[in-house]
Amino acid sequence: MNRSTSDQAYQGIRQMFVRGEFKPGQRVSQSKLARQLGCSTVPVVEAMRRLESEGLLVKQARKMAKVRELSAADLEGLYLLREGLEAITSRLAAQRIDDEQATELQRLAGIYEENWNTESDADVAIHRHIARCAGCPLLSEELDRLMLIERTAGRPTHDATIRPGLAHIHRALVQAIVDRDADSAEYLMKKHIQNGYHEAMREMEEEE
Repeated sequence: MNRSTSDQAYQGIRQMFVRGEFKPGQRVSQSKLARQLGCSTVPVVEAMRRLESEGLLVKQARKMAKVRELSAADLEGLYLLREGLEAITSRLAAQRIDDEQATELQRLAGIYEENWNTESDADVAIHRHIARCAGCPLLSEELDRLMLIERTAGRPTHDATIRPGLAHIHRALVQAIVDRDADSAEYLMKKHIQNGYHEAMREMEEEE
């Protein structure tokens, strides 16, 4: 098997996740994916193994897999991981951010505030940019993985009545990073992730 073919299959399937083409619990067929990607099933098998190891797919019998669904325990673990990871990235970002990165962070925060009452990718963009400003690619890659699992596996849709509060927290967090205040940035990010967890759990319980 050509490694580049396997990588292409992996990137192709992962982009399907990014675009929201899979639903939580959906069964995924190797042969169907191969037809969609225009390749044999061999690179698809390898790509699906990688996606299983990343937590996006759950292996099933008969050459099938399903898209991961988040249980309450999964959601708790995911947010605990994010809390620890993003507290570190926020501290590092405040210590290492340059003027150009700070300007971009403020721009992203402005986009989020303008769209707080609608579904938007601006929130994800802020978190990803903060991770990039930390200057640790492995931390950034791990955060991308966790957020993609959260988005794909069925994260509850945040209540629009709560979003003004989220915008306020974002504003304070962004200002702390721009001001190079590492202690405040770390604290505010922890509180932000903790609030997100409690909100997500509340919405999950209401749906059940």
